[in-house]
Amino acid sequence: MTNLKKSFFWIAFYLLIVLVLAQLDRSDTPIINFAAYFYLVAIFLVPVMIFVPSLHKVSVVVPMVFWAAIYFVLLQSTDRSLTASSDVEVIVLELVILEVGVWLSYQLAVGIAQSESLMDVLAQGTFPHRAIEFDVASEQIKTEFGRSRRYHRPLSLLVVHVYPKDDEMVREMLKSLQRDVLTRLSNARIGQAIGEAIRQTDLLIRDHIGRFVILCPETDLENAVFLAERTCKIIEDRTGLHVNCGVASFPDEALTFEDLLYIARDRSMQSSELKKPVELNEQVVK
Repeated sequence: MTNLKKSFFWIAFYLLIVLVLAQLDRSDTPIINFAAYFYLVAIFLVPVMIFVPSLHKVSVVVPMVFWAAIYFVLLQSTDRSLTASSDVEVIVLELVILEVGVWLSYQLAVGIAQSESLMDVLAQGTFPHRAIEFDVASEQIKTEFGRSRRYHRPLSLLVVHVYPKDDEMVREMLKSLQRDVLTRLSNARIGQAIGEAIRQTDLLIRDHIGRFVILCPETDLENAVFLAERTCKIIEDRTGLHVNCGVASFPDEALTFEDLLYIARDRSMQSSELKKPVELNEQVVK
């Protein structure tokens, strides 16, 4: 049994134990009279630990201390004498069970993150491209904006949003675990196509929801529009996917990276197709 399978098994076993304890606690003579908030925290911490990256990207000690603090806040702010046992042994047992849940959830979250990284490596190896993640690109973004401000040079930003033509295909993919693998391979293929379309000086970034962002130094709005048209055509020819693209330019339309990104994203969402150059120019000029 792999580590990820073991983590899923132990989390399922942990939740089963908590639910069994809750059922026993509801009987006339409970074996151990736990507090009601204990069950809520014990179940709630599992999805929070798995779906909040900041809690499993640090040492396991940090989330354990975090959830222990939440437990003690609830312990101090509620009167458990009427509904639960106030014995020290019961309180310690509740805390131990919660910390076990935190540790198991942490292990599962780390295992899932590692499997996602492995799929990214597989996709990157199949379709090598030069796209970098948003967080990693922050320093390069600051450098390019600082240079453009210092020397009063133009800089443009493109947002590329790709989606399948066949919605039925997406629904079918969502029914199986293969969806994530296919999405990563598709994103890697798109990143490869974009990398071949843009210049060496352009910075290719992938944001948190899978869209590609292209930062184009020394590029005004007109040239950025031309680059967007060329990029969209290459992606559609290579992948057969629809492509939405939005363009924004510094300093004419915005003075910060965040504002440029907001404008370009808004335009990419408003655009249905960018196959015709006229449609793209009309959208950008607005």
